Amino acid sequence: MGLDIYAGSLTRYYLRDWDTITQQLSEEAGYKCVTLDGNGNEIKPKTDEDEVKEVHKAVCEWRDHIAAGIDPSLPAPFWDENEGSAYFTDNPGWEAFGALMLLHACSLSDSPFPEYVDSSWDAYEEPVVKNAMHRKNVSSLLSEVSLWVPIPQNVLFIASLPTGEESTLSTVSMLLQELEELNRKMWQADEATILSWRNDKYYKPEIEVIRKESKSFFGLIRKTKEIKIEKYRTEDLAQCAFSIMYQTVKFADEHKVPLILDY
Repeated sequence: MGLDIYAGSLTRYYLRDWDTITQQLSEEAGYKCVTLDGNGNEIKPKTDEDEVKEVHKAVCEWRDHIAAGIDPSLPAPFWDENEGSAYFTDNPGWEAFGALMLLHACSLSDSPFPEYVDSSWDAYEEPVVKNAMHRKNVSSLLSEVSLWVPIPQNVLFIASLPTGEESTLSTVSMLLQELEELNRKMWQADEATILSWRNDKYYKPEIEVIRKESKSFFGLIRKTKEIKIEKYRTEDLAQCAFSIMYQTVKFADEHKVPLILDY
C-alpha cells in the first residue's frame, strides 16, 4: 500500500477529482495510469451532479463542525471547499515518510540516527519511534495524524472524518511549525536547498554486495554466491520526505486548504 499526500479541498479529494503524481507523470510521458481500489477496480472521479452536491454539502457541514470545535470565534466559512480549486500532490512513500518520523523521534530524544535502512523497512517497529508515539502531544508527525486542517491553532484531537472513520487530526500551522523547528535543529537549510532534496534524494539506493561461500557434496567444491542488498541512506530518505512535506504544507498554508495522507 503506497503513500501519497494531497493538499486541496476535501470535496475534490473525496470526489476523486484529482490525479496522483504518478498519474500526472505517466500522462506527461504519454502513458495511461489508473488507480485501483482494494478489489482491483479502477477508481474514477464521481461526476453525477446529485452525488457531487451531496459530497460537497457533507464536507462543508463537517468543516464547520470541526472548525467551530477548535475555535468558535473564527469567522465562517473556515476554508473554501470549491471542488474545482487548485491542489498539490506528491508521493513520499512509506520508507521516506518513516525515515522522517525516525529522524524527528531521534531529534526529540537525542538518540542516535541510523545511517542506513533496508528497502521496505517499517518505522513503526523502531523502538525510538514507538517511545515517541507513546508520549502525549509530542507532535503531529508522531501521532498517526491523517488530516491537517487550515486553522491557526496548534492542536491534536480525535474526531470522525467526513467518511465517518475516527482518526487523529491536527492543523496545518502545527505541522509547518514542526517542520521548521526540525530544519533549524538538523540542517538550517534554505528553501532552495529543501526543494532540491525532492529529486536529488528521491529513492536513490545503495547496493551492498555480500559474498557467501558454500560447499558442494563431500566438500570437494566451494562456490561463492553474491547476494545484493538494496539499502538507503536514512538521512537521504528523511530529507526527501521533508522536501515533499514542506512543499505540501506550504501550499496548504498559502491556499488555506486541508492536507491529507492518502493510502
